[in-house]
Amino acid sequence: MTNNSGTIFVLYHKGLRTGGPEALHQLVDMLRELGQDAYLVPHPHTVQNHRVEQYNVYDAPEAPKIIDAPENVVVYPETYVYEMSHVKHAQRMCWWLSIDNSLTFMAERMWQRSGAGLFQKTREVAVPYARMWKNGVAPAMLRQDRDVVHLAQSSYAWAFIATRFDVVPSLISDYTPTGEFQAVPETTRNHHLVTYNPAKGGHIIDAVKAHSPSSLEWRPIIGMTRPEVVATLQGCGLYVDLGHHPGKDRMPREATLSGALTVVARRGSGAFYADVPIPWEHKITPGDGEVSTAAAMLPQLIENFEAEVAKQDSYRETILNERSRFRREVEDVFVNGHLGKDAYDYA
Repeated sequence: MTNNSGTIFVLYHKGLRTGGPEALHQLVDMLRELGQDAYLVPHPHTVQNHRVEQYNVYDAPEAPKIIDAPENVVVYPETYVYEMSHVKHAQRMCWWLSIDNSLTFMAERMWQRSGAGLFQKTREVAVPYARMWKNGVAPAMLRQDRDVVHLAQSSYAWAFIATRFDVVPSLISDYTPTGEFQAVPETTRNHHLVTYNPAKGGHIIDAVKAHSPSSLEWRPIIGMTRPEVVATLQGCGLYVDLGHHPGKDRMPREATLSGALTVVARRGSGAFYADVPIPWEHKITPGDGEVSTAAAMLPQLIENFEAEVAKQDSYRETILNERSRFRREVEDVFVNGHLGKDAYDYA
């Protein structure tokens, strides 16, 4: 697929400040840098929302609506994959920014779990998704629609989509803005301070805390302003993420760039070296021994902090080079029409 004359429309959730919407801004910004006529289009349910002020750094103007014409392209994030059937003539693309949080596979999981003795509250949440899956209300690609081009933000998503849909996706990642996340002198860092995001495996972290020595200090990253998040990551020793890593998550990269030592679980993208290129010994295998392994590992990492953090120098270098690689990825797909590349093609 090569696009030299048409317009590229990127559907997005206006007013939401998370990794997904920022990646969509980055895509439009990069497309325009490459000379493409590209625009964000607010989802109709969000059109009245205010744009996120922090995203004004991107050249990502809005168009009022999608123009469904053969020469155009429409990019849907996986959260809006069910709406691709509305477009009949333009080239459709689905950008899988996450897997575990996408409605497609959330519906499948909820249906599979709906009869497994869920608590009543969980059942109430699960029912709409379970019915979608049971009744076959699935996105176009699940009905063998080969006209959809699949884009994957992570190697985890690339492998998952390739095996589930029998297609060859194309890698389009994203990049971490590096300006605010710069390591500070080590004299200001508390090596015994362990930070984490409670939304990312917080229940597992709670169990690890209960089995860890009292010398460790724990600070959840929640309810903080952006400057407070930056200061916390720059001042901590470890950042621990034992969640499911639905895509190539932003905060582990921000923590590493800030000079912290990042520890992740081998779940989702965390299991893929191409997504989280840190040493094997800095990753924790899920299972019965996960809590005890983490509780024993963290003090050892802190004791040898300087040597261990140096092992992630190449990860920091990778993060610093993300934007230039992102440009190559976007150019391959949208300008040169080179589809099917994955992370190893950009190594």
